[in-house]
This record gives sequence, C-alpha cells and structure tokens, in this order.
Amino acid sequence: MWSKKLKTYSNRIRLTSNRFFIPKKQIKKSSAVLVGSEHHHLSRVVRKKRGDHINLFTETGENYEARIEKINKSETLLTIWKIKTENKPETCIRLAPSLIKAKSLELILKKCTELGVSTFSPVISERTVVNISAKLDKKMKRWNRIVIQASKQCQRPCSPVIEKPVSLKKFLGDNRAEFAIFLDESKGESLKNLILCFHENKQSPPQDVIILLGPEGGWTEKEKQDIILHEYKAVNLGTNILRTETAAVACVSIISHFWCF
Repeated sequence: MWSKKLKTYSNRIRLTSNRFFIPKKQIKKSSAVLVGSEHHHLSRVVRKKRGDHINLFTETGENYEARIEKINKSETLLTIWKIKTENKPETCIRLAPSLIKAKSLELILKKCTELGVSTFSPVISERTVVNISAKLDKKMKRWNRIVIQASKQCQRPCSPVIEKPVSLKKFLGDNRAEFAIFLDESKGESLKNLILCFHENKQSPPQDVIILLGPEGGWTEKEKQDIILHEYKAVNLGTNILRTETAAVACVSIISHFWCF
C-alpha cells in the first residue's frame, strides 16, 4: 500500500516539475524563451537538460509541449513542437473577496485556484482594515506568483486572472453575472438549495458566477442593501459562523462540484 502511495506522490511531483508558466509575449511562432523564476526552477531546481521535453502554459490558457534547445545563465531557449488543447469548464467563477489579512487572502488565492476560480476581483468594503495602496504593485506580483504556483501544482490549463482591488460600489456597477451571490451568515438561502433548484428546473449551468465575500467583520447593513439592489442573492453555508477563508473555500467547492468538474 505504501509503495503505491509513494509512486502516486512521485508521479505528481514529476508532473508538476515538468510544467512551467510562460508569458505569452515570450513566445514567437515556434520559439520561446523562459526567463526569471521559471528559468531558475527549470535550470537550478529540477535541473532539466538540453533535449528534454517540457509542458508550458500561458496566462491566456494556451498549452504547449516544447523541447529545450539551450540553457543559458539567465534564460532557457525552447522550440515549441506541439499545441495542446484543453477543455475549459462551462461555468466561469469570479471570486470577489474583501481585502483581508495577507495570510488569509493568500490562502484563498491558493486554494480557490485549485478549485477552479477563473478570476479574483478583490474589493474594498467599509470594514476593510487592510491598506495596500502604497505597495499594491508588490502585492499584485506576489498574488500572481501564488496563483501560478497553485496552477502548476493542480495541473490547471491556465492560471486565473487577478484584478486590481476596487471599491465595492465600483465592482457592483461594473460586474454582472447569470448567477451572482454574496455570503451572509445571518440571512440568505442555503447555497445547496439554490443550486438544486437549477437542477430540479432542468436549467443549464450558468456560464458565469460571481461570489462576493465579506471582510472579517461582515458586510454592513448599507452594503447588503446595495448588493441586493444590484440583483445579488444572499446565501449562507449553514448554521456555523465560518472564517472568511473557510467560507471562500466551502462556497467555491460546492459550486465547482456541481458546475465545473
């Protein structure tokens, strides 16, 4: 039994170590150049060699098989020899979490990437206490590194998009979805029942879903009224009061199970 588990784990590590993220601008027809942290990982960590075959994925969902032609000090030169087609889920999930403490938000980014979120849209709510305006570029780079690494680990065909944080008011004005919900621990319909209604009425899965996630202190009553006016449904995940990061993972898991996997 242990040998089987060890083999499964080794295969997972092998697949992850053979997959690299490359910005689309680094690809020119059948040639590509890997630089930065991905080049470092290829050359110094997993120690690939000239002639080895690797897998590439871009920020817009293209997947390729490539051959290593040359490994220099600061870059790896590649030849693309096969374009891979990947099936995308019918339902795209946009998760809009309020800005919360760094570790909790980073956990949400990592785990919800694994669960299939297409876009992360951080929002600034009335009870947001985190101020990142002075170091936003640095934070955005870190967030993107987190979702890229999570995408590699779970073998996603593409990495999710992370948008710059905006106010809740602006987000509500700019975004609509066929299935738009916000988490409300004190009120709202059961998410499970809401999804089951779709199936009982023989409705097709929605093409797009938006999940609004409040801060640690929850939404204010004024915010809830504004969200409802923009046609978002209040939902809950049961009687227990969940931490923000737990609620995010639970909500995305339920929706992904029914509509994405």
